[in-house]
Amino acid sequence: VKNTLNPVWQPFTIPVRALCNGDYDRTIKVEVYDWDRDGSHDFIGDFTTSYRELARGQSQFNVYEVINTKKKMKKKKYVNSGTVTLLSFSVESEFTFLDYIKGGTQINFTVAIDFTASNGNPSQSTSLHYMNPYQLNAYAMALKAVGGNRF
Repeated sequence: VKNTLNPVWQPFTIPVRALCNGDYDRTIKVEVYDWDRDGSHDFIGDFTTSYRELARGQSQFNVYEVINTKKKMKKKKYVNSGTVTLLSFSVESEFTFLDYIKGGTQINFTVAIDFTASNGNPSQSTSLHYMNPYQLNAYAMALKAVGGNRF
């Protein structure tokens, strides 16, 4: 956020796995910088928290002092470089295909085969539908690969 000493950052999304790998008590370090157009961003300070603390949402527990350790060591009266206040926190579940299967979703398998004349006569070996008595044709192999031994 440009040209302000009291920025309000836009909401952002980060997967829990990337944030803490499912360990809700893992320490999360947040670094705060003053953005400069030329790329020489200035370090303001940092603080630590955890997913569990963030999950409390907006409260007195989610106001963090941003500390610049170098300034703290140099200046005796240094308190902090400001504070960061969590304004909102939400968790949205993203379900995987496996989650749906575990939840009882049933799947039906339906097959349709195009037997149009453009595919050739099934009695000729050049046809996609050729019925070789010794091996499966390409269609039959694909069906068996997807549908198992039911075909």
